[in-house]
Amino acid sequence: MKTEEILEILKTRIAVYKAGVNCGAWNAINEVEVKGLTNYLFPKSGSIAFYNLVMGFMRKAHSDIKGEVYSLYKLPVQLEKEVSDYLKKNSIDITALVDGAEAYLQQRDTIISDGSLIPTSVGSLRENSLDDILRLFAKQYRYAFDRKLNAYPYCD
Repeated sequence: MKTEEILEILKTRIAVYKAGVNCGAWNAINEVEVKGLTNYLFPKSGSIAFYNLVMGFMRKAHSDIKGEVYSLYKLPVQLEKEVSDYLKKNSIDITALVDGAEAYLQQRDTIISDGSLIPTSVGSLRENSLDDILRLFAKQYRYAFDRKLNAYPYCD
């Protein structure tokens, strides 16, 4: 997977997390306190620990998705490994990747699809490009956040 694709996964994940907090879909993790704690406990990998905390929180928030489906916060193992390896090799602050979560999602919302009640499938990772899937995730989350619905788009 290309670096740009990994960064788009990270940006989309953090943008959905932040936009969901902003619209009240889920609670915020106190970034200042938690980042300080993870950096204290894990001086060399505090940003990865914080990322994993956000990922765990979001997976729990998406627990309505049942079965063997993928979501923005649960991608195939190989993709997750590549994201994890990237984070281990590069020291980045994931919360600083996206400034203006709603604007970022709006910018990524470029694929035409029917707005529908959710959870809804955004397609298959085998049949669609990763970029298209991430854009469809952005569209479905924006649709849900704008209408105050619980948003759990998933891949087949």
